[in-house]
Amino acid sequence: MQASLIAALATAVGALPVFLVQRVSKRQESALMAFAAGVMLAAAIFALLMPSLEAGQAMLATTGAAQTGAAGLTAVGLLLGMVLMLAIDKAMPHEHAVLPPAAPGHATQWAPAGEAAQAQRAWMMVLAILIHNVPEGLAVGAAYSGAGLGADAEGAAQAGASVALAIGLQNMPEGLIVAMALRSLGKGAALSWGVAALSGLAEPLGAILGLWVLGSLPAFYPVGLAVAAGAMIFVVSHEIIPETHRNGFEGLASVTLMAGFVFMLLLDAALG
Repeated sequence: MQASLIAALATAVGALPVFLVQRVSKRQESALMAFAAGVMLAAAIFALLMPSLEAGQAMLATTGAAQTGAAGLTAVGLLLGMVLMLAIDKAMPHEHAVLPPAAPGHATQWAPAGEAAQAQRAWMMVLAILIHNVPEGLAVGAAYSGAGLGADAEGAAQAGASVALAIGLQNMPEGLIVAMALRSLGKGAALSWGVAALSGLAEPLGAILGLWVLGSLPAFYPVGLAVAAGAMIFVVSHEIIPETHRNGFEGLASVTLMAGFVFMLLLDAALG
């Protein structure tokens, strides 16, 4: 729970520059978000998917099909995470500011002219951040829940710390972008920062959900880790990577995404 709160507070910390500047360049925005995407991808693989496979192998060790069975459980979890996020995406209309104006099906819905439309886009962006903060919190809760299920407590704590740190790093540029979007509408710095900070509060709720579900259903632990990983990977693919490519800095975004991935790989190794 504390880790998810720290990750949520990173959103508020990332938004602090709104008190000093009114905007960041699109180049800087793309680089920051791409680095964050790389961090999240690495965390999903090394702190969620790999522990999911290991937990599945331990659970199925006496069945004679530990390897293939564990891979099957992880695959099911990944697909469930994707389906969960697709359902949320369809059920809750929110701003896909990441899409270019010419994207099929979005040009007329999200690109009308006028100040009212710009305000709608900004507030829908806030809603989008709020929505995908829930599975991020779920990932933290899932990673930490292993300690209460007879799993290696130290390993679960290390996995939880890795996921929380990765999400915290990813939340910082998100907080800044949300705050700057509201600032560009003429909102005050304090209000813009406050809304950005509040958008991170969905993460502790997701963490509580992850801990509660996996604590109640120990057999679901390997699948639960993979569900959280699938949700995170979906968010990166569906929301963050397109955002980094919409302003013509695809090369820079690809390089900084790989830098973020390598950074998190090294950090995860350093944590244990």
